[in-house]
Amino acid sequence: MPTIGQLPSLSAVDPADEIPLSHGGMTQSISVGTLLSGVQPAILAPTGTLLGRESLGLGGPESISVGVGLGLQSCVLAATGADHASFPSQTVLEPSDQAVLSSGGSPMLLELSLLRGLFSAGSNIAISSAGTISATGSATSSGVSGASYSIADLPVVTTISTGDLVGISQSGSADSITYQNFLNGLTINDAQPAAAASNSDTTWVAQASDTMVCQTFGAIWAWIVSNQPSYKYPVVEITTSTTLDGTVHNGRILVCSQPITLTPVFANMGSGFACNVINLSGANVTFGAGIVSSSGTSVLPSGLSCMMQGVSYSGGSVIYASVSGGVTQSIETIPGAVTGVVITGVSSDGASLAWVAPASGGSVTSYNVQYQASGATAWSTANSAVIGTSYNISNLQASTTYDFVIFAANSAGSGPSSSVVTGATAAAAGVLPGQITGFTVNAPTSTTLSLAWSAPGVGTTPISYTISYRPTGTTAWTTYASGLSGTATIVTSLSASTSYDFEVFANNSAGSGPSSSVVTGATAAAVGVVPGQVTGLIAGAPTDTTLSLTWSAPSVGTTPISYTISYRPTGTTAWTTYASGLSSTATSVTGLSASTSYDFEVFATNALGNGMPSSVVSQSTAAAGISVTAITWNAPPSGSYTHGSGQIGVNAKITPSNAPVQFGFWTSPTTPPANWTQASYVNTDLWGAYVNNPATPGTWYAWVEGTNGSLPTVYPTPFTVT
Repeated sequence: MPTIGQLPSLSAVDPADEIPLSHGGMTQSISVGTLLSGVQPAILAPTGTLLGRESLGLGGPESISVGVGLGLQSCVLAATGADHASFPSQTVLEPSDQAVLSSGGSPMLLELSLLRGLFSAGSNIAISSAGTISATGSATSSGVSGASYSIADLPVVTTISTGDLVGISQSGSADSITYQNFLNGLTINDAQPAAAASNSDTTWVAQASDTMVCQTFGAIWAWIVSNQPSYKYPVVEITTSTTLDGTVHNGRILVCSQPITLTPVFANMGSGFACNVINLSGANVTFGAGIVSSSGTSVLPSGLSCMMQGVSYSGGSVIYASVSGGVTQSIETIPGAVTGVVITGVSSDGASLAWVAPASGGSVTSYNVQYQASGATAWSTANSAVIGTSYNISNLQASTTYDFVIFAANSAGSGPSSSVVTGATAAAAGVLPGQITGFTVNAPTSTTLSLAWSAPGVGTTPISYTISYRPTGTTAWTTYASGLSGTATIVTSLSASTSYDFEVFANNSAGSGPSSSVVTGATAAAVGVVPGQVTGLIAGAPTDTTLSLTWSAPSVGTTPISYTISYRPTGTTAWTTYASGLSSTATSVTGLSASTSYDFEVFATNALGNGMPSSVVSQSTAAAGISVTAITWNAPPSGSYTHGSGQIGVNAKITPSNAPVQFGFWTSPTTPPANWTQASYVNTDLWGAYVNNPATPGTWYAWVEGTNGSLPTVYPTPFTVT
C-alpha cells in the first residue's frame, strides 16, 4: 500500500473531492465540502464589515474593501460621492449639459437649459437663453422705458425732501447721496467772490422749517433795527486790576466791585472801542496811563460812572473817559493818609495791625488793609471794608516777612497810602529756618565776588547755609557751596566781565528754608583781556543773494578794534569767514545762494585776541529773482468766527505782482506766526487764500509775508474767535 508521500499532489481542491476517513473502525470516504461544513466555527464581525473569501482552505472569512465612492454602515452599502474627484472637469457649461438632482427622494437628471425657466426678468432687465442678464432701458415710476438709459426719460418732480436721493459719481463708481447730506457737503469756498454788499443782495434763510428761502440784506437790516430797542448791554463784573481788551470789554457795562486799576492797551481795543464803567467798590477806581478823563484826575470816585471810548485822530490814539457829573466830588474830600501803623502781634500764620485815623481830609467810613511778601510786586487785599483802627490778618505763611499798608476811604474814594510797615510771621513749631535777609554782593575782581547775608530772623536756628549761582539771563542754578557755617563767603573761579545771579538758603535738621531774594553782581574786566561776547545779532532783509546783519558791541571786556563774521549753510558744521576787520556793527552779506538757510555768528577782536562768538542766528535767502517790496491789505478778516470750524478768506496786493505770498493767523500783533498757508494768484497784483479758523478762542491778527519769509506784515485790527 503506497504511503501518503507517494501520492500525487493536487494544485486545487473542489468541495466534491473525497478523502479517506476512519469511521467506526472502517475506512470510508467523505467529500471535502461535507468535512469542512461540520467543523467551521461561528464568525463574529463588527457591524459594517463586509466579509468574503476568494478560496477554500483553513481560516475564517476576510474583510472586503468596497472601493472609492461606496460606504458600508450597519450592513447597508451606499454611495458616498467621493469618487467625483476622478471625474473629468467641464470648463464650459452648455444648455444641453445635465446635472444630478433628487426629486422626491429619487435621483434624476436635469437639463441645464431647464434652469432658465426658473427666473424671470424684472422691469428693464432681459435674460437670454444662455443666461446673460442685461439692462434694456430706464425704469421709472410711470413705466417709461426705452432701448437705452436717458435721464430725459425720468419724470419731473416739483418738490424734494431731505431723504430723497441724488445721483453722484464717486471715485468712478455710480452712487447716490441724500439731498440733506448733499447740501451739507457744499461750503462757502465753492462760491464766486462777491462785490461790495448792498441792500438788494440776498442770502439763504430757513423760515419756520428747514426749507431754504431767499432774504435781502435790506430786510435783514430792518429786522436788526426793529430789535435794537430790546437789546441789553452785557454786564461784566471786575474784581481785580484789569487790562482792557476789545474782545472782552467792548460794548459792555463794567461794574468795578473792588478798588482796582483799569489799564488800556490801544492795540487790543482799537478806535471805536466803547464801554460804560460804574464804580461800586466803595473806594477809587484808578485810571492807568493812557486814559484821559473829563474830570482831569486819574481816578473814578466811588458811586460815579464814566463812558470810556477809544479814538484815533490826527493827534494820535487815546482812550477818553467821560466821568458822569463832572468833578462833583473833589480830590480834597477824600480822607488823608493813615498814620501810626504798627504790628501789635504775630503768629505763625497771621499778624495784628493797629493805626491812627487820618488827621486831614474827609471823614473816614472804612479802611482798606493790603499786604505783600517783602520783595514782591503785587499787593493783596486782606479786607477793603474794615471798620475801626485795628485788624487781624490771617492765612499768612510761617517764617515769612510781609509788608503792610492801610488806606482810608469814604464815598469820595480812597486816600493816600500809609507808610509801609514790615514784619515777619513766627516760625511754626518744628519747622525749617526762615528766609535769608540782607543778602549783598560786593568787591568784584575779574574772577571773584564777595557775598554776605544776615541769619533768618524767623524760623528755627540754621545749622548751615547753601550758595547757588548762575550766569545772568540763564535759568539753571549751580550749587557753589553747601555746609557753610558763617554768613559770608567769596565765590571764586568766575569769568571776567560776566554778570552772575546768586541766592542763599539756610538749613537745619528739618531741611532747607526758603531761598533769599536773588542778587546780581558782575565780575570786573581782567587787565588786558579780550573783548566780551557780541550780543543782539539780527539777520534780516533777505534777497535771493544777500542778507543784512546788525549786532551790539560787547558790554564787558576791553574795547573791540574790529569784528569778524562767520557763516555756514544751516545743518552743516564747518564755518567760513565771510569778513574780518569790520569797524562798524552792521554789514550786508552778499554772494549767497537763493532759497537757502544760513547760520551766522560774530566775534569782536582787539590787540589781545578774539572774544567769545555771539549766539548763532539763522535766516533764509529769498527765492531766485523774487522779493516782496510792498504789501497792501485788500480784505483782511473782520467780525467774529467760531474756533476750529471753517475757513477765513484773506486777500493782499503785492509789489511786484508775481512775488508769491503766504497768510497766517497769530495772537500777537508783533510776532509773526509759525504756520502759514500758501496764497493763490487771483488777478493783476491780488493774491488770496482761505486759512483755517484758529483752533482756540481769543483775539487774533492776520499776517502776510513773502513765501521766502520777507516783509512779514500784520493787519492792525484784530478779529475775534469764539
